Amino acid sequence: MVNKLPQEFRRYQRNRNQLRHILRETQRVLEVICVENIFPGENIIGELLPAWTLNKITHILENSPAIVVFGQNSKAKAALVNCLVGTDVLPLATGSWRWIKLAHGQTNHVSLTLGLEYEVVENFQANEKPWSTLSVEDLTESGCQDPSCPTVLEVKLDQPNLKDGVQIFVVPDVGAVKILAKGTLSILPIFLYALGEEPLTEQNIQELRELKETYPYNSVLFVSSLGRITLDSLDAELTESEQHRLHVESNDSSGHQKDESGTHVDQISSLGLTWLEQLTSLGFLRLQESAEVDRATWLVGGEYANTSSLVASCKKTERILFFIRGSLQSYLVNTCNYINEVHTTSLRKFILIAFDMAREIQITPRRILYAQQKETELYASLMKVVSDKQEELTEMIQGIIQEMKDEVSEASVETFQYQSAPFSDTERREWSATVREATIEVQRIVLSRLGERVAKELVNSINCLRETFFGTLERCLLSLEKSCEHDSSLSASDALQQILSAAYNVELHNSSPSLIHSFLERLRQLFKTMPLLWSPTPTLDAFWRRKVTIDILNSLSAARLARSISTQFRDKVKSSHDTFQTALKSLENHYSGKLERTEEQRVAIRKYHAPRLAKLALESTSMCDMVRYGIPHQGKEIGRGQYGVVFACDGWGGAPGPCAVKSVVPPDEKHWNDLAMEFYYTRSIPDHKRIVKLRGSVIDHSYGGGCGYGAAVLLITDRMTRDLYCGIRAGLSWLERIQIAIDVLEGIRFLHSQGLVHRDIKLKNVLLDMDNRAKLTDLGFCITEAMMSGSVVGTPVHMAPELLSGHYDSSVDVYAFGILFWYICAGHVRIPYAFEQFHNKEQLWSSVRKGIRPERLSHFDDECWRLMEQCWAGEPSRRPLLGAILPVLKSIQQKAERGKSFSELNESKLEDSFPSESRDPALALSQPNNQRGRLFSPLPSKRKSLRPIKSSVFPMTNIFHTSACSNFYIQMREF
Repeated sequence: MVNKLPQEFRRYQRNRNQLRHILRETQRVLEVICVENIFPGENIIGELLPAWTLNKITHILENSPAIVVFGQNSKAKAALVNCLVGTDVLPLATGSWRWIKLAHGQTNHVSLTLGLEYEVVENFQANEKPWSTLSVEDLTESGCQDPSCPTVLEVKLDQPNLKDGVQIFVVPDVGAVKILAKGTLSILPIFLYALGEEPLTEQNIQELRELKETYPYNSVLFVSSLGRITLDSLDAELTESEQHRLHVESNDSSGHQKDESGTHVDQISSLGLTWLEQLTSLGFLRLQESAEVDRATWLVGGEYANTSSLVASCKKTERILFFIRGSLQSYLVNTCNYINEVHTTSLRKFILIAFDMAREIQITPRRILYAQQKETELYASLMKVVSDKQEELTEMIQGIIQEMKDEVSEASVETFQYQSAPFSDTERREWSATVREATIEVQRIVLSRLGERVAKELVNSINCLRETFFGTLERCLLSLEKSCEHDSSLSASDALQQILSAAYNVELHNSSPSLIHSFLERLRQLFKTMPLLWSPTPTLDAFWRRKVTIDILNSLSAARLARSISTQFRDKVKSSHDTFQTALKSLENHYSGKLERTEEQRVAIRKYHAPRLAKLALESTSMCDMVRYGIPHQGKEIGRGQYGVVFACDGWGGAPGPCAVKSVVPPDEKHWNDLAMEFYYTRSIPDHKRIVKLRGSVIDHSYGGGCGYGAAVLLITDRMTRDLYCGIRAGLSWLERIQIAIDVLEGIRFLHSQGLVHRDIKLKNVLLDMDNRAKLTDLGFCITEAMMSGSVVGTPVHMAPELLSGHYDSSVDVYAFGILFWYICAGHVRIPYAFEQFHNKEQLWSSVRKGIRPERLSHFDDECWRLMEQCWAGEPSRRPLLGAILPVLKSIQQKAERGKSFSELNESKLEDSFPSESRDPALALSQPNNQRGRLFSPLPSKRKSLRPIKSSVFPMTNIFHTSACSNFYIQMREF
């Protein structure tokens, strides 16, 4: 069996090369995505392919596997190595040996290298004369060794067991683990440990403990160098699991028999039990595991690891080969898992960004339109407030002036100590200039206080407009401006702030628009400031200021001030309104180019990047499945489609029952991408009782004698008994058929809850089990709404009319269910006569767009017929939600269980059987709550609803009706 070692290493090299190709392609795709700046501001390569993950992958892919032989002593290691090589190349002697590497060569040759890089000149006896077994002198260490860079004795042998990259390292007794941990040898170790003729010594235990700590996820095969281990009289004391772990062979003989090497059996039995206890205490063996678990491998610390075990004899080469094969597989599987995790994370991120892009493309123009409409309404409302409340403003100013007069008359002298006055009460200067300055100062203070009072009252009068328009409009503008870099000009949100704060910026002036009145007022003020001979020079004290303040208040005209305020308010609002429109136009121009770029990126993700990564994910996952379970055996053919054939398979990959193998040969790159996306969506959704489980996949590169597009993709699923087409043809009862309809509906609801649209609901894609319960299969057209490209897919009879336009959503599955329900109610598989008369699918599609639907058969009940009509409604928004269809089907099922046809039930019996609010569930589907176009209608009182969204805040109904996020919101409503 050891002669099959080259075959295992050759298979490993082939798979490793394929993984290298997958890694290179993955890095290339990520680099393209980084260059296209699809994720601005993110280190997308570092995020999706972290350095520690890349280091793990490259460590496995760049280093070569090698068998590393540890042991209790040199004699035990030599016995094991000779068994692996197939010749006695090492002497069965003890001693302190150096590092030894055995590899294939055309002729037998021995050389000494420093760290496998530099050859060291030294004379060896093996190079001076022919040899079959190396001398002890050549193997023994000479002089001091550098622990960081050891010398390795390379032995080239012309042995078939060492071909195809097989290499064996024999380590010295001390310091080997540290050298391996440093990675100077650039190998992937496969650990074998040769047991000698005595229990493990303290030095052996310390070495094994160090090996366990350094390589916690690597398994070790412990091989006895003796001829055979038996437990004789001790077998009865061991459990079945312990016996299995030892891989012992029962020996019925008793007494002091000797094995082939002459060792006493009793001695070997006692030694084997001692080894068992020692290795168990070190954590290498797990005796509590059952035989079934023991044969398998499991994930340890996130890595696929084989099981450490104890082999009774080094002559059991099949056990050694099985262990080496498992170790090689563990390296491949770990690499596949690392790479596939990169693919899965990338695809998940792409789908999420595609959702965001689709939402942005749909929502942003409507946000801009919403902001423009709301600001226009706010501007018109403010202008109307000023125009309609002119008289109220005049009366308000008059009241404020009168209040200020009363306050001045009743105020104390200290109240008028204005700090801003540039002079004191005792100063006497040029009195005309001083009186004029003092008067102006008092007038300014009076008008500023009056302005504050007026502004406060004015703001209170428009606060209702602030509450109506400001909050949502501001949030909308801030979200729009978040990704737009502003220049020095005013932003739209700032302009909106100015509109609403215009009332605070009103300035009052005691002036009149009349030029004559202004001239007379100035003349009167001039005479007041002229010095009169009979008049004493006034003292600018508090009493004078009080008098001037009252004169100023008496001179104010409320009507003129009201007009001035209105004029200022209009001008400021108009200016802010113009600024807002300019800023919003700039935003619109910015987003017009950005959305065009976003759409290009979304198309690139949907058509190129995501399918390429999905194909790489399919390749990495398929390799992992093939390495672990092999290519499934294809039995008899059980089905055939346009691009593939379905075969029976008795079992594969630990499946609990028989499997079905769908063999698909994609003819071109487009079909490869479609198949890869199907595989990703199918494998990523959780298990559900109404969805056929995908067990795994394998790519058969040998199909057609090549690889690439000529390869066959094998998808392994659970095997069902038949499809719904065959079931209806064979004859199913009405109760069975209505249960199938409920099962199909539950499967569609589950897919929609995962953000997926099936797009190909039909009889052939509904499989039945032994109990005639249905499961959905063939997710070849299944896709998320954000990734839908508008392509025309599906089966013509079941295709909704909007599919032909390329703009559709998850409601196409409701339409297809309506057609499927027609077949279920009809009880036969003949095409409806309304569709059968057309000669090609173009005529069929044209008639479907015009409203042609399957005809009503004579035995159809009114409730069933209404359900069909509502499901295949031409307007997608009028089709019912899946959650609203389920009660109708349950009602039909209840009637079927009572064994009465619908035509026999009169209206009085229906009233007795059902509550008044749910007498006819089919009629209830026409209610707004159960239709897709009425997403924000009030929900029934018996069901908790989401927090309602005010209609004045955002026209969400129309937006989400056509956006890529509609499916998600529908799911929330249904559940």
